[in-house]
Amino acid sequence: MKLTVLGSGTAVPDLQRNSAGYLLEANENRFLIDFGYGNLHQLLRLGVTYHDIDRIFFTHHHPDHMCDLIPFLFASKYPLDPRTRNLQIVAGTGFAEYYGRMEKAFNHWLTPESYQVQIIEMDAETFEFDGLEVTSGRVQHIEMSRGFRFTYKGKSIVFSGDTDICEGIVNLARGADLLVLECSTPDDMKVEKHLTPQLCGKIAQEAGCKTLLLSHFYPPCHMDAVRVSCSQNYSGQLILAEDLTVIDL
Repeated sequence: MKLTVLGSGTAVPDLQRNSAGYLLEANENRFLIDFGYGNLHQLLRLGVTYHDIDRIFFTHHHPDHMCDLIPFLFASKYPLDPRTRNLQIVAGTGFAEYYGRMEKAFNHWLTPESYQVQIIEMDAETFEFDGLEVTSGRVQHIEMSRGFRFTYKGKSIVFSGDTDICEGIVNLARGADLLVLECSTPDDMKVEKHLTPQLCGKIAQEAGCKTLLLSHFYPPCHMDAVRVSCSQNYSGQLILAEDLTVIDL
């Protein structure tokens, strides 16, 4: 599996960090995990267009995690080069209703004509997609929030999405080869239902993951301080995400 960070930032505009999003490539398939603003252009920098995405997973429906879905769907209707492959979108319970309201709000300018969109809702369960085992689990952010674990050929990558420290993300991440955690603020600026460096370290250590990738940094986060703080609780390999960071498993 190959993971590329499309956006390591948050809702705050930043010239170095786009909003949350990741490209996961495995078994000749391309999955998006979240799709925040700026991600569509990041894909183009990688040579990936709206034709090339096989499936999109959303950890939840806050704008900084999904708003590039709108230009993606609109571009896919381009009459001279329309998308023709069907698209699956996977998210937590309630996403299908939300997606329907979004379509209606744009007067169906996002509604496909040359392909179909299928919404798959996952609670806490395991499905297989294109040869990958995908397990979803509830995390502590909003009702729709889900973390995802992707397993392929014995390797596993776990994405928290936005969450506070909770049993859900620890259990989902147990023994993972790579754990991707949001790390929104410094420890002394803790925000409810988000993580800080020390909490990220506690989760990763308890879960026993091999490598921890921290992402989703708000501007007050300074990387040297984040590394020192997280390392107080976590003894494994630690990577601090930048946009277009690549990890191969």
